[in-house]
Amino acid sequence: MALRYDFDMVAVTPEGLPDQFGDLALTGVGAEKIAMFRDPQTVAALKQADAVVRTFFTDSGFVMKTHDSGAPPGTFPQRDEGERVALVDRLSQNLGTHNLKGANWGGFDFQAFMRSLSAAEPIEETLLAPTQHDTGLNAQLVAARIEARKKQGRRMMAFGGLLLGLILLLYVAGQLL
Repeated sequence: MALRYDFDMVAVTPEGLPDQFGDLALTGVGAEKIAMFRDPQTVAALKQADAVVRTFFTDSGFVMKTHDSGAPPGTFPQRDEGERVALVDRLSQNLGTHNLKGANWGGFDFQAFMRSLSAAEPIEETLLAPTQHDTGLNAQLVAARIEARKKQGRRMMAFGGLLLGLILLLYVAGQLL
């Protein structure tokens, strides 16, 4: 049976933060959104894949758990369009940073996943079927991912500052010579 590659973007609030943390209108801060496949068999295939494949997906924003938003196959909630675009950007960037050549994908067909991703259409909120699935996310894992992203952001800002300093130094040196 072919795997289904539909996924949903799920907002998560780390343990210890108030429930309204992810309410952007109320707090000015949005909860982190992660991607979760809807099909348990797809997640099971990724869990059987090599560690480099799993790392590629988790670094891109996926969690190896399932969630069903109620969107029909081939569609996704319209509210998630921006996050999905950002996820595609991370997938593209991570293709260059992860050595996936010769990796065992555990039955996961990356080409079929990409076709499914590009063919997916947004659907209005009112057309979603209600679901009662618990994501079962580990709040500590989510908190660790957020902290890792904060550290990565600080490193990038420090690198940017260093680069700006070097550019200014070269400019001044060029003016003096």
